[in-house]
Amino acid sequence: MLEKGSFEYIKKKKKRKIIMVVAIIVIAAAIFGIGLLLNKMSRANIFTVLAILCVLPWAKQLVALIVLFPYHSVSRERYDKARKCLENSGAQGAKLYTDLVITSPDKVMNLDFAVVGAGHVIALIGKDGQDVSYIREYLTNGVHQWGDFQVQIVTSEKLFFKEVERMQEHEVTAEEAENVDSYIRSLIV
Repeated sequence: MLEKGSFEYIKKKKKRKIIMVVAIIVIAAAIFGIGLLLNKMSRANIFTVLAILCVLPWAKQLVALIVLFPYHSVSRERYDKARKCLENSGAQGAKLYTDLVITSPDKVMNLDFAVVGAGHVIALIGKDGQDVSYIREYLTNGVHQWGDFQVQIVTSEKLFFKEVERMQEHEVTAEEAENVDSYIRSLIV
């Protein structure tokens, strides 16, 4: 199963969406073709309706592919560096998420990495040219609904690693930690 926030998530998700888009087209064409063959080449049959209804799941898969298309997975080298940095930090039980494409009602946002745990959410902006203040406000407001976490959104990889390394335990309850972790994962497309 494809786990949100795992290494090469965007790459694997794009492949899966492309396969689903093509598969649904093939299935719809097959249903339509069977309907034509069974009804003496007449389109007026239930199979045509079923083939048309295949447009709904096809459109859902296509929209997800379009949302993901401009974004790319981080390299293995960058991922290993981030994982090693987290292991060397003082944060026990913190999780590293990568390849985050998140949506709000207004924007689609990309984060290369997010470290969640020990009362912190530290995220590195992915694609250049994004509205950093919007992302910061959106994530901070959402996270604070679920727990008393300190949220930092940074634009520099060097600053991200520095913040992760000096991360200190910030007291939060186990319920808050689970809620914030679930919230972050729920945002990922």
